Amino acid sequence: MGSIMSSFTSSMANLMCDGSPRKLIAGCWYAIMIASLILILLAFWMTSTRSLRESFLAAWAALLVTLLSIGGTMVMRKYHNSMAVGFFLGAIVAMAQLFFVLSFIYSGYASDRSMMDLPSAQEGFNALLCLIESILLGTFSAILVAHRSKILTSPADESVVSGDVDESYERI
Repeated sequence: MGSIMSSFTSSMANLMCDGSPRKLIAGCWYAIMIASLILILLAFWMTSTRSLRESFLAAWAALLVTLLSIGGTMVMRKYHNSMAVGFFLGAIVAMAQLFFVLSFIYSGYASDRSMMDLPSAQEGFNALLCLIESILLGTFSAILVAHRSKILTSPADESVVSGDVDESYERI
């Protein structure tokens, strides 16, 4: 399964990003960030126009996606060790599952509101956006798992980046 995913994502990188898996990972992350921004803006609107339950759900999802965006950008830009990337992958998979469940919750809200003859377009749009976010996060995690060696730095690279000098070379 791993080699199939790796070959599939490599062909995606060849097709869309001139063969660079790092560009594919970055492009997918930017798509997630755009969808997250739309979700955050929609959450601000929902908190002012909907019930307490829907407002809390939207605000909580917005808070979590904001934290994921900040933490994910830090991992993608600065912290390239295996612990940070592994934690990031776990958070991405958890958020993908959360947004998948949220898409069903929002579609339930939309059907309830339509049965009560209330406008339900916002909940339907939010359900669709949560489903798209879930698919984007799941795809991103699969791509990151297949090409995590392109993100991770080796211990030798970490010592050069951090400025640590091996003491045995100072005597020469």
